Amino acid sequence: MPHRPRRPAQRHRRAAALLGLAALSVVAACSSAPAPDVLSAPRSTPLGTAVVGAQGQPVLDATAPAGSAAPTGPATGPGVPTGAATSSVGPTGRPSASAAVQAGAGTRAPAATVAGGGTTPASGGGTAAAAAGPAPARSTLFTAGEDSIGITPTSLRMCAHAALTYGKAFNTDTDDLNVFWTALNAESNGINGRKVEVTYENDNYSPDTAVQAATTCVSKKIFMLLGGIGFDQIPAVRNYVERSHTLYLHHSATVEGSAGQRYSFSELPTVERLGEGFAQLAASKFRGKRIGIIERDSANWKPGVTAFKAAAARYGLTVVADVAVPASAGNYTGPITTMKNANVDVVWIWLNALESTQVIKQMKAQLYSPNIMAFPFNLTTQTLGDDALGPPLDGVAMYPAYSRGDYSGTFASYADDMKQFEGQYARYRPNADLSGAGGDLLFLNWTAQKALAVQLALCGKDCTRNRFVDVLTGYRGTPTSSACPIDFPGSDGYRGANQVTFMSSYRAPGGAVNWRETRKCVAP
Repeated sequence: MPHRPRRPAQRHRRAAALLGLAALSVVAACSSAPAPDVLSAPRSTPLGTAVVGAQGQPVLDATAPAGSAAPTGPATGPGVPTGAATSSVGPTGRPSASAAVQAGAGTRAPAATVAGGGTTPASGGGTAAAAAGPAPARSTLFTAGEDSIGITPTSLRMCAHAALTYGKAFNTDTDDLNVFWTALNAESNGINGRKVEVTYENDNYSPDTAVQAATTCVSKKIFMLLGGIGFDQIPAVRNYVERSHTLYLHHSATVEGSAGQRYSFSELPTVERLGEGFAQLAASKFRGKRIGIIERDSANWKPGVTAFKAAAARYGLTVVADVAVPASAGNYTGPITTMKNANVDVVWIWLNALESTQVIKQMKAQLYSPNIMAFPFNLTTQTLGDDALGPPLDGVAMYPAYSRGDYSGTFASYADDMKQFEGQYARYRPNADLSGAGGDLLFLNWTAQKALAVQLALCGKDCTRNRFVDVLTGYRGTPTSSACPIDFPGSDGYRGANQVTFMSSYRAPGGAVNWRETRKCVAP
């Protein structure tokens, strides 16, 4: 089918919907060990050891020595022999082939080993050494009746809550979000012989609706619940999954309110770490400048500002103004006037991409052009055009930058992921506009799915919820070239991420104004 680009207005509406949909990057963006200090301290009993390849390489290893005693930790039973198993994955030879268990299109992936499991044949047609039988899972989080919900020898069901509010009205199809899984199922027979099924429920960017969406997801008898972008939604759903005993892998959220929770995990930096990351960016570029903050008036966003100010004090930065605004305020004249009157040189916009875009547009209309720090989405830069270059915008992200067809500069280190992503979309969703404002959102969603598939493959033929918790909490590695390292053993066991990526706006070769990375995987 020939590619037919959508009209600009359609692309903009599509991106508005994808902001909630495609930001289901619950895994892969940048990870190592969480912050603040309560998270960066190592656990007294590490949940496992995992040795992997060098950072920046697609890695499939999450290893504990065969026959060693597994440590005891939260939601685990006594140490048991681990009997690690190994599998080798053959080449796919096609750019659009599933990347769940391969180093890149047409290449051979490293062998995968996983503690506590039996034979682990990864998808892609590889062979596995026979094992006497699976050792018991170390985790005892799920009862026998809960352990195999949503997973059979031939299928694995997951469901995500995300802001689908504008999907149908704005010509957005959730099939755009499942291209990775479609390719995986078609070309590699899923993961360990299981076809992956992922559905989506609208959370409407609302905590109450998010719980309703999660409840609907759980009613589908899913293996795992996924949580898309939503600083306000995720804490409410974390509380819900404690009651429903549902495995939950979610996007960035505050640490506050999570003490004692056992069913929620994240492989992305916390809200607190993101706030600290923006302070690091400011310290690297704007020392001596007067900084102002326009922040979301929300208890779930506030911890990021608190962390920013604490780090700013350590770095000797000067914050001269701070204005909180309600969600979707629309008119930002008041906050902008406050920034101007305080002679602010650098404005940190701690809002979502749609809101940030409106703030910057209104600043430009008032002939006010400070340096801007904000979440980096192509929706913002493509909407603003030249206004995003004078001066260039700066951003901090928990996901990789994407600009279709640009494999130069900082994109080169993960060009294999970009080409594979583009190849799969050309094959399975040829009308998706990867050059438009939603292309980067689709890419970050795709990279998250690729990383999750790596970990699901490590869970093996005998995968259950408890076994996946073993894999997850023992995982230390870099699952794909566009990711930062993940280090659950070096974390509190529930949040395996503390690295962020700095970005700046630029004129892409095709003429669009997009984002590109300036520093990848920045640690605290």
